Amino acid sequence: MGRKRSEANENLPKGMIFNKKGNTYYLRTHGQKDIRLGKTLSEAFRNYYAYASINFECQTMHDLIDRYLKEISPGKAESTHKSNVSASKHLIKRFGHMNPQMLRARHAYQYLDLRNREGAPIRANREFALLSTIMSHAVRWGVIDDTPFHRIIRNPEQPRDRLVTDDELAALLKHCPRWMQLYIALKLATGLRQTDMLKLSSKDWDDANGLRVQASKTGSRLQFEAVEHLSSIIAELKQINGYRTTRKHRTPLLHWYFFASSANARKEQPLTPDGFRTAWNKAMRAAIDCGDLVPEQRFQDRDLRAKTASECGSVTQAFELLGHANVATTKRVYRRGYSQVTPVAPKLLADKQKQSIEN
Repeated sequence: MGRKRSEANENLPKGMIFNKKGNTYYLRTHGQKDIRLGKTLSEAFRNYYAYASINFECQTMHDLIDRYLKEISPGKAESTHKSNVSASKHLIKRFGHMNPQMLRARHAYQYLDLRNREGAPIRANREFALLSTIMSHAVRWGVIDDTPFHRIIRNPEQPRDRLVTDDELAALLKHCPRWMQLYIALKLATGLRQTDMLKLSSKDWDDANGLRVQASKTGSRLQFEAVEHLSSIIAELKQINGYRTTRKHRTPLLHWYFFASSANARKEQPLTPDGFRTAWNKAMRAAIDCGDLVPEQRFQDRDLRAKTASECGSVTQAFELLGHANVATTKRVYRRGYSQVTPVAPKLLADKQKQSIEN
């Protein structure tokens, strides 16, 4: 029988260890030198599934989760994969030792209740969604005969209802660099997700046909017409990121990103989500520190997508613009504030008014 793992390592995947002295995570394999995985847990998990050999016999839930993170999750959007890696450590901690065939619906409810008591009811719903998906793949892989999760009632949650006003947006724009002002203008015009915004490049734009985007989350293919204000935004972005500048020359780039990384002097890499988050938070703090916004007025980048949907003339227009797979999502999550409707004149009242006129 092997030696019991230390307290610092007992909830980590097989082979992953934490070196307290160096404050670093490593992958320990038989007969090889330890592989450095990173200093943060999220970085360590991400690298672990790139190096570690996975036991595909799936004798435990730990094995099953490992297989999903190795085979399926990397094929999803980068943000989704990162979220899966983060959620998996909680699932491994609670379910890792179990036999997949022993998992029942009551275990799901116990987990949802436990995470609720820990103060993470919404996060628990996302973690359970991952667990449910993993069990569905377990059926496909022949590990179990049927998924144990049918009609599970998750923790209640309310869709975010923050509707950004024009005044609040104007207050933030004063503290944004020009590229971020253009980012906001483009997002309000298209309603694209941050993931898709940061991937936009010159190959997606055509002066005649407009902007073509395939949504990373739903796969929807959208083509935004080359209207004047959209062309103007992209023309200015080209002036910022479409050229390589030296002391003597300004050379146009064959391929350039709308929002390029400032860390890359050649502007050949897109801005990362972490880089964007840093710039966004800096602008938001500046707006709050100088009194243009109060802390309660803080809003997120994703609220701009909802603002675009809410300002559309109809649900159908918002549904098509946002590229949702289901119009119910548009109604429930992204149409915020009040919908403008025309009151109906009651027929009985109209008849009485007609009679009074005739009399």
